[in-house]
Amino acid sequence: MKGTPDNTVILHWDECGMSWGKLSWHDWVRFRGCALGRESLLAGAKAGEHYFLVCVLGDCGDLANVIPHKYVLSADARLVHGFDGLEQAERQEFCRLDLLPSPTIEDSERYKELDARSFTVNLPPAYTVQPLLQAMPGIAGAQPGAACWQFLSAIGISRSSAVAN
Repeated sequence: MKGTPDNTVILHWDECGMSWGKLSWHDWVRFRGCALGRESLLAGAKAGEHYFLVCVLGDCGDLANVIPHKYVLSADARLVHGFDGLEQAERQEFCRLDLLPSPTIEDSERYKELDARSFTVNLPPAYTVQPLLQAMPGIAGAQPGAACWQFLSAIGISRSSAVAN
């Protein structure tokens, strides 16, 4: 399921407030440099590391997928660096493998290895998990086979703890 403004909630960790807040689709697109003018700006954000979660919701508002992002912002709230945990050569290899129409078993295994490293480096810190349970939309309705469980299990949330909240 692909995220659109209608089925996506973007959460941003506020280090000062120790809470997750919603970021509008417009602000997210502008921050990522996808809007007109291609400026990567997040108004009001302080310099340093920032964590974002792109929460894709299913047709019934259930959490379908979560895509973690980690960025460094400059003092003027501009995107300086995104994290993928890969060296330049590994990033090129990852992109090459992603485009293969019929990858070998070895290619698929290497792709999974690089993808897992890229995923893990973007996970939010453990101290953000408890506030996340309060802020994350649709978590109680997440289907057992949904893609969101890759993220949720990586941060220590099991199906039983998600339903309880």
